[in-house]
Amino acid sequence: MSSSVDERRRHRRYAYDGPVVYRRLGPATPGRICNLSEGGLLVELPERFSPGTYLNLDLSLGDRSIHAEVEVAWSTDPRDGAVTSYPHGVKFIRLELQDRLSLAVFIAKVYGG
Repeated sequence: MSSSVDERRRHRRYAYDGPVVYRRLGPATPGRICNLSEGGLLVELPERFSPGTYLNLDLSLGDRSIHAEVEVAWSTDPRDGAVTSYPHGVKFIRLELQDRLSLAVFIAKVYGG
């Protein structure tokens, strides 16, 4: 990864494999979280969204459910072997204070961050 990307990131990323449910215009659809930070997520979704697209996410972190509005920062073609799973980098746009605190506590508890 280039140093310019590293310099733009304000939050450390942590590997995480967990469920996420997203909604845009249609019904709720499941996806996967690949990594997380206090600023956003890497998620794999069954459809590809363009940068600038807003999504509503419900994520499960341990025993907590968190709701967030996110903006797609980037998306790419599926990874090798993942025929219907598009990686997306998303940043938190709206995250209630309690959910933001729950995310920070989860990261500190699990990763010591």
